[in-house]
Amino acid sequence: MSHAAVSIIMPIYNAADFLKESLGSALQQTLKEIEIICVNDGSKDQSLEIIKQYAAYDGRIKIIDKENSGYGHSMNIGLQIATGEYIGILEPDDFADANMYEFLFQTAQKQNADVVKSNYYEYRQKKKEDTFFEVLKGQEYNVVTSAETDEYLVFMRPCIWSAIYRRDFLVQNHIQFNETPGASYQDTAFSFKVWMCAQRVVFVKEGFLHYRIDNENSSVNSSDKIFSICDEFNSIQSFLNSNKLKKDKFSKILQVLKFDSYMWNLERISDDYKNYFTDQIALEFLKAENEKILCRDYFDEIRWEQIQNILASYKERRGGAAENYNYTLLKQRVYDLENSHSYKVGHALMILPAAIKRTVITFRNGRNQ
Repeated sequence: MSHAAVSIIMPIYNAADFLKESLGSALQQTLKEIEIICVNDGSKDQSLEIIKQYAAYDGRIKIIDKENSGYGHSMNIGLQIATGEYIGILEPDDFADANMYEFLFQTAQKQNADVVKSNYYEYRQKKKEDTFFEVLKGQEYNVVTSAETDEYLVFMRPCIWSAIYRRDFLVQNHIQFNETPGASYQDTAFSFKVWMCAQRVVFVKEGFLHYRIDNENSSVNSSDKIFSICDEFNSIQSFLNSNKLKKDKFSKILQVLKFDSYMWNLERISDDYKNYFTDQIALEFLKAENEKILCRDYFDEIRWEQIQNILASYKERRGGAAENYNYTLLKQRVYDLENSHSYKVGHALMILPAAIKRTVITFRNGRNQ
């Protein structure tokens, strides 16, 4: 195939249970000018064998087989080898209606769009329930928009797989996935970067993608993953810091999205780590307060009261009861933040204010006395 209209990237890790249904839905697309890039991320089940079986009968399938390195790295490899005019994302436990990519591609061509995004269906495997979910409710359909004119687009759920993206747009704006381990929240930064940069966005009311939600309530119990969402927002801020106009426009509204995401994460992590993560929230929003990007005007009353309570509690502990405070994990997170890849790539303004660093040092010294 010399040229594909849409490159469908499938990041695959131990997905054998649903892969035939998912890959089959890609092969049955009414848009025939597609390539399907299957990135096997070191699966230990029969995923690779299934991909090879399908590829033997359809030359549109490209197979990348690699050691396990996580969702973000898998997606970036797919983006690097894609040839399509547009990029689609199909996760291997979901499936798509046969006309999905033809409809989105035709809309993109008609509107000369950077992004075309649709609604989707929530699918419950156990109950065989398929419910239309209007994630775009409140948006105007079939017109060109952007975050430049409607900055609240950035609050939209990521659901990156219900859209297609012009490949040249992603390349020109250096939009890739954060390559953190595993498959935790990497769509967060990707989605925000897309909305910050896209000049021509079109929403359509139809839904095509069937998103399997049976396991959505699983809790995060690993200390290696509870801060993954923070890495995503550090990546976003680093991306913003590289463009002063975008930094000035979006840094304040980013704090609201960050707070909502952090509070959602706080609810779903195990109780053993809630105190640690609450301290991370306080640390990051003290930093935002110091940089004058924590703005009352962007928060409703309930959110603003929540964040002020978290900051007040943190500051109160800073002034006393230091002997009862465990600093090890928080101190490590400060170190990890300053030495992360996304942090180093970013602007010097990503450096934690000295006053906040002194807070951690004061805590440590108070505990050791």
